[in-house]
Amino acid sequence: MYDTIIIGGGVAGLAAALRLRKRGDKVLVLEKNAYVGGKMNAYQSKGYRWDTGPSLFTIPMVVDELYELYGRNPRDYYNYNTDTVACRYFFRDGLRTTFYTDRTKLKEEIQEKFGDDAKMVDTYLDKSREKFESLGEVFLQNSIHKVSELPWGKLAGMAGKIARMDLFKSLNQVNQRKFKDPHLIQIFNRYTTYNGSNPYEASGVYSMIAHLEQNIGTFFPIGGMRAIPEGFYRLGQEVGVEYELGVTIQTCAPKAAGGYTVTTEDRTYEAKRVVCAVDCVQFYQKILKDDALYQKYSQQESSTSALIFYMGVKKSFPELGLHNIFFSEDYQEEFKILFKKKEVAVDGTVYVHISSKLNPEDAPEGGENWFVMMNVPAGIEIEDEEKAAIREAILTRLEKALGKDIKPYVETELSWKPTQIAADTGAYLGAVYGAASNRKTAALTRHPNFSRKYKDLYFCGGTVHPGGGIPLAIQSAKIVDKLIAHER
Repeated sequence: MYDTIIIGGGVAGLAAALRLRKRGDKVLVLEKNAYVGGKMNAYQSKGYRWDTGPSLFTIPMVVDELYELYGRNPRDYYNYNTDTVACRYFFRDGLRTTFYTDRTKLKEEIQEKFGDDAKMVDTYLDKSREKFESLGEVFLQNSIHKVSELPWGKLAGMAGKIARMDLFKSLNQVNQRKFKDPHLIQIFNRYTTYNGSNPYEASGVYSMIAHLEQNIGTFFPIGGMRAIPEGFYRLGQEVGVEYELGVTIQTCAPKAAGGYTVTTEDRTYEAKRVVCAVDCVQFYQKILKDDALYQKYSQQESSTSALIFYMGVKKSFPELGLHNIFFSEDYQEEFKILFKKKEVAVDGTVYVHISSKLNPEDAPEGGENWFVMMNVPAGIEIEDEEKAAIREAILTRLEKALGKDIKPYVETELSWKPTQIAADTGAYLGAVYGAASNRKTAALTRHPNFSRKYKDLYFCGGTVHPGGGIPLAIQSAKIVDKLIAHER
């Protein structure tokens, strides 16, 4: 009998296991893949290495906190480099701009490229910090779906501030009010893509995301993003967390006397409680087999999925950095295509991540490991012929933007599309972030960190509150730990 069985060995499941083990629980993590980390896997080919999924690393202190919980030095398990550039932006009209993490250098860059908007960028980033450190921290650190868990004293003191947090404006409306230059509006609109949503519909409160990149900083783990789940796994083994990898869970069923029975293809486990750390929709459909809850959450609008090309490029491009964005010409039309028409926006925005810029060992000398991604609708099938056409269109655009050949230098290549993402990671329809946040009340309709129907059933990971991305997934595990502690 286990105190807690955690279903899913992604970063949230690993974090939840460490927190509950610290409280003395006998913890078992069940993972369908032969490796931990979920979307945070890695590919290798001909001396190139790519992280398969998340590529942006912010707020490293949420990772460090788990090691410090055990009195361990995080640097003994993983380390990271700090980048002085948050992102490099390329526009169709030829304009290029670099967003430095140093505020003085950023203002100089904005002044040179955009004139008077430099002062407004300074004000905007200060406001972004205020949103995150007040409203953001309250709602990202607590179970907002359970009234007893909210810090009412702090909320009462924030009543005036909440009214100024742009909750019921779209992010685009907030940015149009702040900036004159359309290039800057487009840059600051992109922050809703961090949770796979539409800046023309999602709440303006997401302007707080700029704080993470620009005020806290941009980082990258030595050895790649895989170093984060691998470090958690290593610590878990040292402190007595049990893991079963490569197992397919067939059922999770509540027992009449309390607790749960979890069955795999060849074993049966019992536990006092279960933590679901996989896609909540897939959990209801395939594991708990609750059709009513499956129907409820599967009908929510999905976030975007992705089409990713992992390219080994035998050439160096000094004008590119760790993170690079090549914008579409009509950003609003791009999101209409993605969310209304549910088609691939072939002329859409392209993200190029090159980890070898900070981790030279990720590519052979003189080469670069390109992670080339486009947002695409969840649930679509991209046939090989269409994928090849999209690839050709992307590389042609990048060659034009950079004024250099790329295609002749691609010496090895892999790809990942929505149906493969769904199969490999269990993401429903391949939606990278679960439900989209396109409604102003999306935080309230997102799946909570506990079950209202089943006792001792909890949820963490990118498809539940507070949302997708590494820091929020880890934070969801902390919320689950608090909920279980309060139940005790």
